[in-house]
Amino acid sequence: MRNFYAIILLSFLIQTLAGQKRYDDAPQRFLLPEPPPETPRLMASGLISSGLDESGGTFTDDHLEFFYTVNHRADLSVIVQIKYRDSFWSYPETATFSGIYQDADPFIKNDKLYFSSTRPINDKSGSGIWNIWVMERKDKTWTNPQPIVLSPNKNEKHPTVADNGNLYFYADYESEGVTFDFLNTDIYVSVLEDGLYQPPVKLNETINSTYADYTPLIAPDESFMIFASNRPEGQGNSDLYISFKTGNNQWSEAINPGAFINSTENDHYPSLSPDSLFLMFTSDRRLSLTGQRSITYSDLKRIILGPGNGFGDLYYISKKALNLPAEKDTP
Repeated sequence: MRNFYAIILLSFLIQTLAGQKRYDDAPQRFLLPEPPPETPRLMASGLISSGLDESGGTFTDDHLEFFYTVNHRADLSVIVQIKYRDSFWSYPETATFSGIYQDADPFIKNDKLYFSSTRPINDKSGSGIWNIWVMERKDKTWTNPQPIVLSPNKNEKHPTVADNGNLYFYADYESEGVTFDFLNTDIYVSVLEDGLYQPPVKLNETINSTYADYTPLIAPDESFMIFASNRPEGQGNSDLYISFKTGNNQWSEAINPGAFINSTENDHYPSLSPDSLFLMFTSDRRLSLTGQRSITYSDLKRIILGPGNGFGDLYYISKKALNLPAEKDTP
């Protein structure tokens, strides 16, 4: 009789696993289902958007790895990753290069992973200053991180790289202190020439304002930029803004795309999927059952500890919904 029940249980498990949807042809569709939605949708509720304070997000070009940041107040920031292996996505784990210093803002371009970190640049420098680092993927293994030294004594964060190698980021260069000064942040570009990054240049006043301007996303062909700002005319604490590259190689006046994507909370950390179909971003928007029905204890746990609790969650939306220009094909 015991063997009979064991056979029944084994048969049930085989049927259950056989019925699970597989994503071998397009692993990213488990995280970013098609068609891309016209309104923001929570990304991987319970797996990536879990109730912790998550931000950012970047795929490898083959869509088999996904990196993002988990934060806790201002004193803990770790890059975590999930991988697609044997037809399933893994649970999040701390990335192999993270977990000792504060690390954040992963961005992948052409098998290079750029990120921000407070680790010391060399044996003589101390930790605590945010700088930009890069590592390469060779034979499916990431090399040791190397610093991109632009201004070692000022804070630089959230790298984003165009197809031509130009590096965009935000920094508190105009701050008088050493501690990271969010309210004094502006967006800069360091042009790549002959394999070397040139001194950073502050973007003009059509993008930068007297408020905090941060977390830029540059289009692969530099035709547009999406960034966050806490300027007062927005929908909430921080909103996403869009600026377009004009014919004279300048940037157009930044516009707020409106409430269809921005909320009354913080909306920031934009990124694109490798296929450019999805815009991903981070939002602190809250989900609530208040006023709909009597809230149970299970509801309380889900609201307080789960996604939509006011900490950062990852969202995605169709890139087309923002009426962005099609990127030019690169040779």
